[in-house]
Amino acid sequence: MDIYISSLAGILRPLKSFVVKAANEGFRNIEIIDDWSHRLNSGKIKELIELGKSYSLKYLVHAPFDGINISTPQPSLRRTSLKLIERSIRKAHKIEAKLVVVHSGFKSPFDYFRPKTTWSIFLDVLKFINRIASDLDVYIGIENMPSNAFALIHSHKDAMILLDEIGSSLERIRLTLDVGHSNTISNDEIKKFLLSLGHYVIHVHVHDNKGENDDHLPIGSGNIDWRMFVDMIKGLKLIGGLTLEVMSIRDAKKSLKLLTRLLG
Repeated sequence: MDIYISSLAGILRPLKSFVVKAANEGFRNIEIIDDWSHRLNSGKIKELIELGKSYSLKYLVHAPFDGINISTPQPSLRRTSLKLIERSIRKAHKIEAKLVVVHSGFKSPFDYFRPKTTWSIFLDVLKFINRIASDLDVYIGIENMPSNAFALIHSHKDAMILLDEIGSSLERIRLTLDVGHSNTISNDEIKKFLLSLGHYVIHVHVHDNKGENDDHLPIGSGNIDWRMFVDMIKGLKLIGGLTLEVMSIRDAKKSLKLLTRLLG
């Protein structure tokens, strides 16, 4: 099973510097955050392609999320958000990333007056994203969000409703399970998510917390039952593998050691 390190672990340093450091520490799979100082452009894409050849690297991409809301009822803001997501998918294709992680979008106060406004927009937007992803042979992992966010997808119940509504019609839209986010819902949410939706999960973000905050701690530093998690993901078709989404390369190495031991 492929294990990636998220560039979140080096978000304050230049992307090339982080990738070289991660590669020299033994990581050969990297999830690039296409945002902040790591926002991809032609220069960074060229560097990633060259580094990929030099170190035999594979990439995933996390689409932009800061200030992004693909479900907003405001047309101009939605168009801007979608443009950034589309660009991210196209950039992922250029670096041969097979999966792009996308946040669901967020609820609006207008939902109070007209329920499910943002949900309907979300479903329409997914049709557009699916077409782009299909044309470029890329998969989309819709990520579940932590309990304190106003996102459309938090729990396994939200994700079940989504998959029930889109069925098999949007074949490139699947799920990125963020286990740390799930743990902020309840201590059995990870188990419920995998039991009900494991066959739709194609990628997993792994990091730890104590159930209260989205801390992105190294594995083993919180209260998540990692042995249970590992037992439940065996046999899943994880196209994007597992991504260590922690705050430093040191934390990633600590997490990798424990995770590798559990995976056997």
